[in-house]
Formats: sequence, C-alpha cells, structure tokens
Amino acid sequence: MARKKKDDKQYLTQEGYDKLQKEMNDLIDTKLPLTLERLKEAISQWDISENAEYDTAMTEKDLIQGRIAEIKEMLRDVEIIKNTKKWGEIRYGSVVTLEDDKKRTSKFTIVGTGEVDVLAGTISFESPVGTALEGKKKWDVVTVRAPSRRYEIKIVDVK
Repeated sequence: MARKKKDDKQYLTQEGYDKLQKEMNDLIDTKLPLTLERLKEAISQWDISENAEYDTAMTEKDLIQGRIAEIKEMLRDVEIIKNTKKWGEIRYGSVVTLEDDKKRTSKFTIVGTGEVDVLAGTISFESPVGTALEGKKKWDVVTVRAPSRRYEIKIVDVK
C-alpha cells in the first residue's frame, strides 16, 4: 500500500470506521495470539527447516501483521463523514439507483474510499461513477468518464 501524504485524508462513514476498528481489534486480540501460539508450537517441534506448520504459521502471522498495519494507516488520518442530506443531493451514505442506456438498473451506496466493496454494492466518490454523481439529484443524467470509455447514466432514485 502506498504511503499517504501528510495532507491526504481517509474518508470513511461511521459504519466503515467501526467495521475497520472491529477488524483490527479482532486481528490483534484473537487471530494474532492464536497464530503466535501455533508458531510457538511449531518451533517446539525442533526442526523448522521442513516444518509445514511453521511455514504456514509464519505466513499467516505476516499476513495478519500486514493487515493490522494497513488498517492503522487507513485510520491514521481519518475523517468521519456525516451524511448531510441536502434536498436529495447525492452525498456520502446516499443510496442511489442508476439506469444505463439499456434500461438496466444498479443500486449503490456512496462510501469512503477505505470501505469500498463493489460486490457488496458500495462505491466511492473517487471512482469514475462516484465522481460523476457527486452533488447530483434524482432524474439527473450524468456522463461517466471511465478509463476505457464515456457513457451516460440516469439517476432514478436517491435515498
């Protein structure tokens, strides 16, 4: 993960912040101690040169410690976003329903960058779609400038 500049803020909803904090606490309080115990047990088996349990535990320990560091970095300079609804304008926390030119609809929740999960239906304002939607209202038609093409979508609902 690239190191953030001093003035870079991480924008998260309160829900996203709480989720990351819970994940970090679980890693620190539960998963890391269990992995360290497995590692200690594997080391006690003397020959660690061909010990699969040792290798697995070391890899898991490194992954857990890496994720903890990643979450700490995300939470280092975080700004909790308030869902300030302003006459139907799309803001952080808004749930938007979009319609493409083939009349297919998609529903997304606008979240902070650190909590994006497209498969779960969340996008950030930093994505091409999010950039096009920021501050717009129901029934607006916006142009999305994606890396590969430009296209229009209609906003059919904002909650």
